[in-house]
Amino acid sequence: MRDVWEVKYKGHTIRVENTWGGEQLFVDGVLQDEQVGLRLSSRLYGNLKNEKGEMENIKVSIGSTFLKMQCRIFVADQLIYSTEME
Repeated sequence: MRDVWEVKYKGHTIRVENTWGGEQLFVDGVLQDEQVGLRLSSRLYGNLKNEKGEMENIKVSIGSTFLKMQCRIFVADQLIYSTEME
């Protein structure tokens, strides 16, 4: 199993990878958080600099439904990506 979700956000690339070995959050190619092992749900945290040079928090929520993994990405507490948006 391997799921990859990637979104462009204000000039940044946010990438989430989910495998049997765990989950990883990358921002602009840099690993910012990682959960090791198999889980039914997980949270990952990171940050990025906005156009004003201020840091904005990233929160990723990963969970399992019956047959499909779900991923939601929040930046500054606003939903910017959901697998349901696809």
